Amino acid sequence: MASYAPIGQAGFSLTSFSYSPLLCDGDDITSRSGTVASGTGILKRGTICKIVPATGVITIGATAAEANCILVNDVDATAATVAAQVYLTGRFKADAVIWPGALAHADVADALRNYGIILESVVFTDGTLVKAMATEAEGQAAQQVVESNRAEEEAARNAAKTATEEAPAKVSVDSPWAYLTAEEREKNPELAAPPTIQEIGEAVGELPDVPPVTISPTSANVLAAGGTGSVAVTMTGPGTSRTWTVTKDASATWLTFTPTTPQSTDGSVNYTASANTGSSRSANLYINGKTFALTQSAGF
Repeated sequence: MASYAPIGQAGFSLTSFSYSPLLCDGDDITSRSGTVASGTGILKRGTICKIVPATGVITIGATAAEANCILVNDVDATAATVAAQVYLTGRFKADAVIWPGALAHADVADALRNYGIILESVVFTDGTLVKAMATEAEGQAAQQVVESNRAEEEAARNAAKTATEEAPAKVSVDSPWAYLTAEEREKNPELAAPPTIQEIGEAVGELPDVPPVTISPTSANVLAAGGTGSVAVTMTGPGTSRTWTVTKDASATWLTFTPTTPQSTDGSVNYTASANTGSSRSANLYINGKTFALTQSAGF
């Protein structure tokens, strides 16, 4: 009798694992993105957190009343500020979440319920009996929060769409405008200058989600041997309760600065330029739409 080779072969693993689902179901789930500041450390999926709506900064609340979200995935913010996602509403397993410090679990659960987050289990991990099922009134209140969050998200999406459609077209950094003299710009009014953050905000009827700032000075020179300096930053007008951040030209590896994390008060940017062994060079620091120009002398 003829023999035939098998078409395929199945394999099975005996490795065991445990899985504790965080979500009770997929109903009424909403989420948003934010950031976890450098130095916070490692946070695991299911950690009960606090998110500041205006800035998106995610931390571990110091009181039960500050608990308003649950971390979606593991994050490692030991050495850098990282992006993160949090649940804002939904039903979760009380024995799968990670509780904030020594705060009473029942108090934290009550605070979360006010935001539309329901924790369901037989017993909390600290031994306190859970109010597993919401009362009819509590369920209705939670549903109202869910609907309110959905309405706010829809309004935000519509506002973003309107801003994109109505905002003046941005001129790229490679625009000829950046290389024209004042006289040439006057002779070429058809080349529009890049709009400022303030101008974009006025065009769409609202300011972007960054506070306007003033900086001093706006430019400086540094010797070829290298050096340090600072730029004073003052928040002005609307948005002073939010934050300012600093970035630089990606190609300026010779220039470093602090702080590298968002700041919520007036302060300063400290910069350091390494020694230059070639021709003169320049780079920019960008602080909430304001530009600080730094030029370094040639090193030969």
